[in-house]
Amino acid sequence: MKIIFAVSLVAGMAIIGAGLGNASEKKDVGQAATKSSLRDSQAKPHFKNTGAPVSAARGEAIFIDHCALCHGLHGKGDGPRSAFFQQGIQYIPDLTFEGLLKGRDKELLQSISEGLRRLPEPAYVMPQFKYILSEEEIKSVLAYVKTLPAAAKKH
Repeated sequence: MKIIFAVSLVAGMAIIGAGLGNASEKKDVGQAATKSSLRDSQAKPHFKNTGAPVSAARGEAIFIDHCALCHGLHGKGDGPRSAFFQQGIQYIPDLTFEGLLKGRDKELLQSISEGLRRLPEPAYVMPQFKYILSEEEIKSVLAYVKTLPAAAKKH
């Protein structure tokens, strides 16, 4: 009985070892392909404009998918990731504060598109969405964000 167990154990270890060897070889090949493809091509957006009209309703869905993790579902800056921000250095603004949004469309569109790279580290944490969202989607997000102050007053 002990011999059968020992043989089974050794055979199992050999199978696991062979699998790990193949996995690391595949990983090396995948890393090489990824590195060469990044060197050979410039970063480009992964989207196409659809021609769909800009709308706050469309912006709400995009906001929930891409922005709510930090900004929270209602834009109060209380998303799940906000717990990991450094107090006093990093912050997420309360988008329900009307004074924050008024007359700043151009700046807000730029912030969504370019992220907050203009701020010194570690203050900037908002990523660039220009590689993720189309221009019409970014404008739809802004249209939705501009509805947040009025929605907050209703609650």
